[in-house]
Amino acid sequence: MKIPLATRYADYDNKSHVNNAVYLTYFEIARAHVWREVLGLPDDPAFVLAEATVRYLSPAMLGEPLEIEIRTGEIRTKAWVWEYAIRCTADGRMIAEGSTVQVWFDYERRVAAKIPEAVAATLRGLRD
Repeated sequence: MKIPLATRYADYDNKSHVNNAVYLTYFEIARAHVWREVLGLPDDPAFVLAEATVRYLSPAMLGEPLEIEIRTGEIRTKAWVWEYAIRCTADGRMIAEGSTVQVWFDYERRVAAKIPEAVAATLRGLRD
């Protein structure tokens, strides 16, 4: 699934390219979009983030149009991987890629829990 990214002036550093820390926010924007718009789940997600990686490939410069692609990678019993690719839509250049590991979480008991089958099925549908 591809999502246009609306960059903000605050995303850029003094060299006019997107600051490295902002890419994790872009990943979060994609996760929130999938969570609400695709899975149709509430704004208070029942998962915690266990790991995040970013690989920087090319600087995103001020004014360049960006999009992020998110897809499901591995699905485990209690966790799953979302993979991300950020591209410049003007020239197709890959800007960054990365992944996050989400763990389904029971906030009342404060422990990892099994991913509900309905959620796992929808996650499987986001593989391509």
